[in-house]
Amino acid sequence: MEFQYLSREHKQDFLEMRRNIPEYYRFNKEFLSVLYLISGNEELKQKVEPYFNGNSGMFDTEKMFEEQDFSAGLSILAKLAVNLFNANEKINPLQLMILDDENFELAMNAIILRRQGISTEYKLSQKN
Repeated sequence: MEFQYLSREHKQDFLEMRRNIPEYYRFNKEFLSVLYLISGNEELKQKVEPYFNGNSGMFDTEKMFEEQDFSAGLSILAKLAVNLFNANEKINPLQLMILDDENFELAMNAIILRRQGISTEYKLSQKN
């Protein structure tokens, strides 16, 4: 089972964000699961990105939840991002069921990415 992007734009945004982080984080499953979530939801990105430092690997979640006003659905995605990053927020699987279809798909794929990571293998085309 491999994670899937929601759209071509989601993939482009994720890969761009990944390119802009230090090399030692580019295969870090915890780090990438957060990037995956925020690159798939623009409002979530606007609210989470100021607290998630791509260079230092720090995520100021306490300040984020104090300063940001999240809707019910975005709150679930934000808590999931924190849970996948460092487990400092608890999320009940039943909470994911209130998400709309697109955000539910985003959440499930973030979980898959966190579990399996990104392959480091390079596929070469075979010439006859």
